[in-house]
Amino acid sequence: MQKGYSWLWVSLVAFLPGILAGQNLIPNGSFETYRNCPHQDNQLIEATPWYNPNRATPDFYHECFKTGQMSLPPHSGQGVARLFFDQGWAEYLGVRLTKPLLANECYYFEMYIATDTPNKYLTETLGAYFSTDLVTNAKTTDIVQLSPQILDNQPKSSIARLKWQQVSGFMTAKGGEQYLTIGSFYKQPPFLGFYYLFVDDVSLMPVTLELGKDTTLCGRKSTLLLDATTPGAAYYRWNDKSTKPTLQVTKPGKYSVTAITNCKTLTDSITVDYALNFSLGADTTICDGRTLSLQVPATTASTYRWQDGSSTNTFTVRQAGQYSIRVTQASCIASDTIQVQYIRPPELDLGPDKQLCGAQLFVIKPVVAEGKFTWIDQTSGIERTVSSSGVYRASVQNACATVTDSIMVDYSACDCVLYAPNTFTPNGDGLNDAFLAYGCGDITITSLAIFNRWGEIVFETKDPPFRWDGTYHDDRCETGEYAWRIQYRLRQRGSVITDQKTGPLSLIR
Repeated sequence: MQKGYSWLWVSLVAFLPGILAGQNLIPNGSFETYRNCPHQDNQLIEATPWYNPNRATPDFYHECFKTGQMSLPPHSGQGVARLFFDQGWAEYLGVRLTKPLLANECYYFEMYIATDTPNKYLTETLGAYFSTDLVTNAKTTDIVQLSPQILDNQPKSSIARLKWQQVSGFMTAKGGEQYLTIGSFYKQPPFLGFYYLFVDDVSLMPVTLELGKDTTLCGRKSTLLLDATTPGAAYYRWNDKSTKPTLQVTKPGKYSVTAITNCKTLTDSITVDYALNFSLGADTTICDGRTLSLQVPATTASTYRWQDGSSTNTFTVRQAGQYSIRVTQASCIASDTIQVQYIRPPELDLGPDKQLCGAQLFVIKPVVAEGKFTWIDQTSGIERTVSSSGVYRASVQNACATVTDSIMVDYSACDCVLYAPNTFTPNGDGLNDAFLAYGCGDITITSLAIFNRWGEIVFETKDPPFRWDGTYHDDRCETGEYAWRIQYRLRQRGSVITDQKTGPLSLIR
C-alpha cells in the first residue's frame, strides 16, 4: 500500500484489468510498431528497437503488408517475428530493455511461440537470455553459446501445429541486466531437421503487487474494481476468502490480498471510504395510521433535496408513495429512493376460553383477516377440533405486522370419568360385539387387560385401539364372567396423574 490518501468524486468507478501493460520492460514486445512496413523476409530491423545479434536473418511480418509467410494470425495485434533454425544456422531476436534490472528483484518473463513443424521443434534449447552487455556474434550464423535464465522445457508432445504456446518463467536479477536475446542456445537441428518458429507478445514484468492509494468514493452506489493481477501469480486470496485476481468493492472497509508466485509471496491492502455513505433502507410496508421517519447523516458541508423540494436531512412519511433524496457535498452527488406501502394490520380472534365436560368435542373457529394464519404448534388447517384441556395459540402475519391470540380449553368443569361396559355380546350381529373403553378428553388410556374367573390374563394390549373381541389366541372364549383392568393418565390443570381402574365384565353369546 502506498502512503497517502486520495479523494475520488465519482458516482461510479471501475478499474479494469490491464494496468500491468505499462510495466512491461520489453519495448515493442508485440511487434506492433515499425519504422517501415515490412514487404519481404529478413526485415527485423524495421521492428524498432529489435535488432539481429548475429549474421543470420530473422524475419518481421506485419498485417500492413499481407504475405503468405505469416502462416497464422498473430497471438495479438498485427505483428509477429519469425526465426529459422538449421545446421549451422541459428536466428535470434535482440532488444534493449526500457530500463536495467534491479539486483535481487524477481521478474516474470513470457512469450508466445508457434511452428508449422512441431515434430522438428527442439525443446530444452529455446530460451531468453538477459545480459548487462550487448550480445553479438556478427561474424557467424552458429548457435550463441550462452546459458539463458528462461528455458522452454515443455515436452514435444504438447506442441501443436500452428498453435500459439506460452513459454514463461521467473528470474531473479543480478542487477544491471539491460539486454534480452531470444533464440536457441544448446542444440542445432539434425540434417534436414530445419524449422521455423513464430514469436509474439514478449514481456518482462517486475513481480509486484499494488492496489493503489487509500481512496474515498462518493455514495453507496459507487463501486471500485480492485485489480491485484500479479505477473506469474498462481494463487490469490482476499480477506473475504475469494480467490480471483480482482475484487469488486461495494462498501467501505479495508481490503487486503495475497498473491503467490514461484519466486515470492506478496501482500497489499487498501482502505476504501465513502464520502456520502447513507441509505433510506429497503422498500417497506407499514400499518395504516403509522408514520415512518427517513433520515440521512447531517453535515454542514452537505445540501439536501427531497422529492417535494424540502431541504432538511429528515422526512416524515404519512402516506404510501415513492420518496427520494439527493445529497450534494462539494462535487459529490449521491441519491437514494424508497417505496413505502400502507396496509391494514392483521386480525385474529380465537374466541373466548371454553369449559367442557366429559367426552365433549369442541371446534375452534378462528376469525381471520388481512394475513396468513398459522397454528403455533404447526397443526394444519384453520378450524381445529379439540378433546382435551390446553392452551391453543395461533398467529396471523402480513407485511405490516404479526398478531397472536390464544384460547384455553378446560375439561375440569366436571369430574373426568372413564367409561367401560360391564356386558358385551361378541356374536357377530354388529351390535355390542366388542369390549371398548373410553374416557373424557383429558384421559389417555395406556393399557388394557382382561382376566378370567381364575385371575388368568386372557387378553392384554398397550397399543390402541383398546378393545377386546372375546377371543383367546384366536379361539372364542366361553360365556361367563370376566374382569378388566385399565391403566391411564389424567392430565388437568397442568399436572399429570397415573392411575388404574378395574371392573366386572359379562361375556354373553
